Amino acid sequence: MNKEELLQELSVKVKTGEISQQELIDRFDINHRNESSTEPTQKSIVSNLSTTKMLYVLGALIVVIGIIIFFYQIWEDIGSPIRIFTTLGLGFIITALGSILIKSKPQESIGLVFHFMGGMLIPGGALVMLSELNIVQDTAWPIAITFGVISLFYILINYVHKNFVLTLFTIANMTTFAYFTVAAILDGSYYSNDTIYQYFFMIIGVSYLLLAHTFRSGWNTKIVGLLCFFGSIALFGAGFIRVMDSETWHILYFVLIFCGFYLSIFIKSHAVLTMSTIFLIFHMSYITGEYFADSIGWPVSLVVLGLVFIGLGYISINISKKYIHN
Repeated sequence: MNKEELLQELSVKVKTGEISQQELIDRFDINHRNESSTEPTQKSIVSNLSTTKMLYVLGALIVVIGIIIFFYQIWEDIGSPIRIFTTLGLGFIITALGSILIKSKPQESIGLVFHFMGGMLIPGGALVMLSELNIVQDTAWPIAITFGVISLFYILINYVHKNFVLTLFTIANMTTFAYFTVAAILDGSYYSNDTIYQYFFMIIGVSYLLLAHTFRSGWNTKIVGLLCFFGSIALFGAGFIRVMDSETWHILYFVLIFCGFYLSIFIKSHAVLTMSTIFLIFHMSYITGEYFADSIGWPVSLVVLGLVFIGLGYISINISKKYIHN
């Protein structure tokens, strides 16, 4: 029996109901073969897209660095108008090109590359403008107002395009605006108002974590990890500095850290969990050194501290597996 006769007989048996189509699929594993044949192609496409985006980002960074180095070399030979145009003006032009490319080629990432370059140039260009126009004085208000305007610009442009890159620059500029606003209100150095700045950074950290929770779905999901990471560092880092300045914070910091553990489970963030564990280790090391360093129980304290670290590592891994990884 040749192949044609075999296929004809098989077709007749399927039509008469002697053999079902599902039996053929199960016998010859048709779906599995189709999936296995397409899987390498899909993986290849994803890999190529990731490589392309990495090249985009790398290329954008190189372009920005090249622009900065070039104008640094000729900075003394050009006047104030050209300095402002080649920094702030060029940043706005590149950003406008990014918007045009996003509208004309929405499926590609090239528009985001231009927005990335523009976002790197605009803040620096704004500071150059303030310097060249002699607006920068002893107060921080001009810088605060400038970054407030830049923040508003990015809020509006992000409302139009709804993209995570623009959201990232919006948050960065708003953070800078908030910092210089506080500096302008205090009208003093960091060291004379260090407590206020520490609480400021803790508020910034909480704000980032709240934004990360808000951005868990939508176009901003790609920056959730960054917000969790930097939010945790700002919150726990500023809190740890308070521990060194206040005995009350020796206890409060434990509460803050365990709130961090709970938050990592609630928002399913490995970054918050990792930072909570690391800063808890820092805090316990500090407390042990502060109260037991000069006592005879110091070696015993070190042994206990080492066992606690091992326990923290075990607990952290189990929290990650049970509550976050899933």
